Amino acid sequence: ALENGVSQLEEGGGRFPQVAGLRFTFDPSLPPMEGRIQEVNVRKGDDWVPIDPAAVYSVVTNNFMRNGGDGYVTLRDEAVNAYDFGPNLEDVLSDFIAAHPGYEPFTDGRIALAE
Repeated sequence: ALENGVSQLEEGGGRFPQVAGLRFTFDPSLPPMEGRIQEVNVRKGDDWVPIDPAAVYSVVTNNFMRNGGDGYVTLRDEAVNAYDFGPNLEDVLSDFIAAHPGYEPFTDGRIALAE
């Protein structure tokens, strides 16, 4: 899924991943879908540890991506126990912004270019 997310940088594709509890580095000089993702770490308590390819992780996303939108077919085809839960994303976001006036977005290093 992360490879897909960085596969259309040159074309300005809208599929760039937004993540939480995960951070990754990628190399845009490599061909799409051929190893652009260089390193992936997941939060474990207060630490960051390398992702375990054999582990199963919980992922929260919207229905568009879960159903394979923007090329995220891995989320559609490989999900285990996928289900819809809770309010619509736009309602959650709207409620959050209303409850936190003056919120200013920030970056925190979750996504970085490989050196």
